[in-house]
Amino acid sequence: MPANTSASPVTAALSNGTLAGSTDVSKVNVHSLLYPGNTTKVLVHYLPWFDGGMDSGINVNYNTSDPTYIKGFLADLVSRGVDGVMIDWQGQTDISNTGSLALQPIIQSYTTAQNGPMQFAIMLDANLLNNASGTNQAKVLAAVAYINKQYLSDPHYLTYNGKAVVGDFGLTAASGIDWNAIQSAYPKISFVHLDNATSPDGFGIPSSGGSFLWVNPTSSNAAPADLSTMDDFYTRANQHPNQITMGSTYKGFNPVGYASWDGNVYVNQQCGQTWLDGFTKINQYYNSAKQLPFLQLTTWDDYYEGTPLETGVDNCLTLKTSVSGRTITVSPSATSTLDHLELWSNNNAAWTQVTYPANTTTIPVTNAGTYYVKAVGKPFIKNTLSSAITVN
Repeated sequence: MPANTSASPVTAALSNGTLAGSTDVSKVNVHSLLYPGNTTKVLVHYLPWFDGGMDSGINVNYNTSDPTYIKGFLADLVSRGVDGVMIDWQGQTDISNTGSLALQPIIQSYTTAQNGPMQFAIMLDANLLNNASGTNQAKVLAAVAYINKQYLSDPHYLTYNGKAVVGDFGLTAASGIDWNAIQSAYPKISFVHLDNATSPDGFGIPSSGGSFLWVNPTSSNAAPADLSTMDDFYTRANQHPNQITMGSTYKGFNPVGYASWDGNVYVNQQCGQTWLDGFTKINQYYNSAKQLPFLQLTTWDDYYEGTPLETGVDNCLTLKTSVSGRTITVSPSATSTLDHLELWSNNNAAWTQVTYPANTTTIPVTNAGTYYVKAVGKPFIKNTLSSAITVN
């Protein structure tokens, strides 16, 4: 199985649970993990600040301002059923803006698996305060003025009920920022704030357009992971039906060895179960009659904190097979993370494949030959290929 993601195939696996760039990842549509009839726009949280070199001990071996990478990135998103990109943006002089400017004209050529245009949105990262001068209020107003002119009128920019959606990652923790004044200056923007479950929460920020959920790591690397903050967020979100709710799912969190600024905090991946449990939580609170407007996949490429989905989700799967006569027995170590099985064979230089349910244990074959079983993961989860199976 060849590498099939936008990641560089020469990027090695990391000790924080990040898979190598050579991984073959399931391209089953991510919407299939959501409730039936969902109209949710699925976005990836994207960090466009890699420059092709060593950064804080990590080299992902690509440049997020390189059009070749961007085209591969967007094609990868489309192949997984993703609808858009939430760009972590740290100011007009920052490298993240360079990457955003490079992405903007290219994204216009991409259509999502839902047959709509690929969209993007800006997430104002609090680090923009470190990249500008003046008061915090002046810095935020200057940043909003810039993105309003450069990005928000783009036909591919993300909107909700006719307003541009702009995220806020951590600015509400800074002093001296008047959101009433900012909202008054830009009435055609819905500012969606990071939820930190304090008072006020993301929905309670003055003039808040809504709130988004984020990873909540703990000091204990427990399994199963504690996802109770998801229940708390969706419960409160349903109390604010007139504001935007942006949910979140993630595979885990582990900054140890790469992001010293976070300390030793974790969300255990549980071999892919944490990723799937995030969707289960959403499906408990939303349905076709009560839609979740947006879902943010956290994150696409934060290799430092062990959250990158670009290289897929590790399900720790082993796949054993055996043969008796013309029957192949299949024994995956677990099936909860599998979408389906595929039986591959090569006859007369042509590959053919037949699909079977994930819980299949025996596969009858008619002809002698060499076969392979491919265990295809649920969306974003890595695929596993058996060894060659010889049928006499």
